[in-house]
Amino acid sequence: MTILNVKRFAATLLAAALPVLTFSLASNARAEDLVTVVVMLKNDIFTPAEVKVAAGRPFTLKVINQDPIAAEIEAKDLKIEKVMAGNSEITVTVRALEPGRYLFVNEYKEDTVKGFVVAQ
Repeated sequence: MTILNVKRFAATLLAAALPVLTFSLASNARAEDLVTVVVMLKNDIFTPAEVKVAAGRPFTLKVINQDPIAAEIEAKDLKIEKVMAGNSEITVTVRALEPGRYLFVNEYKEDTVKGFVVAQ
């Protein structure tokens, strides 16, 4: 391969990689900018029972199960359905929400173990 061909190859490779690299860096910056909301599950109670987030902005929801038994976190409007072992945690990214109040439950005890995400 001549020096001219090597330069052309390098330029072509850089031109192909640059959009991917730019997208990757932009995605990472946005992921780091997400607000994380933490909710604890202990003794069949979510604490806090209501969390507030900015409407129109995605966020990360972290649920920490401090009970020794499994739970299934479900929020139909948030498109979340995750089983978590006892004494474990889950983290999910939630899309930007319209203003409103969104229910989440421990599906194993959904009549009594409830919480809300309020987007304002």
